[in-house]
Amino acid sequence: MLWPRGALEQRSGSGGGEDYRFLLRQKNLDGSIHYGGSLQMWLRVTEERRRMTERGLLPQEEVRGDHADLCCLPELTEHSLLDNLRSRFRQERIYTYVGSILIVINPFQFLPIYNPKYVKMYDNHALGDLEPHIYAVADVAYHAMLQRRRNQCIVISGESGSGKTQSTNFLIHHLTALSQKGFASGVEQIILGAGPVLEVRTPMQ
Repeated sequence: MLWPRGALEQRSGSGGGEDYRFLLRQKNLDGSIHYGGSLQMWLRVTEERRRMTERGLLPQEEVRGDHADLCCLPELTEHSLLDNLRSRFRQERIYTYVGSILIVINPFQFLPIYNPKYVKMYDNHALGDLEPHIYAVADVAYHAMLQRRRNQCIVISGESGSGKTQSTNFLIHHLTALSQKGFASGVEQIILGAGPVLEVRTPMQ
């Protein structure tokens, strides 16, 4: 009898969850493997379910451990939170929302998600409309400033080496791109050049 690995990891949890089945595996005299029981019927049902989902007759099954907003987790625990962040990080999705808060996991490598294409993509979109991104936070603050005519503040906090300086650079890049609308200017470089002077060297900033 074969018990799926995923079921072993979750068998101590509450009821429901994945649709696991026992399968009887037999080894024939010629060395081939034979599955008894209703494997063929199960495969047909699974294929039919996939086709109906593609046609919109059944809802899309949400991938477990891949929520763009942690507030949408069905069960908010330390384990589920870390598991969700780990799953997204392995897919190079380093940004995750917690409501209007953006969590960033430093990938310690450059990802191709900061070019003009993404600046245009996140222009004038509300949080949650698109995949979490630091450009989305900058864009919301920028348009809120224009609409409400009030100063806006973005707080960047984290341990030393967590990527606060780089995140600040990405924010400034997006804000200057929005304000200039493609016109060349040295404002961005002037602001970025003042960064080292403005930084406060503490373990937590």
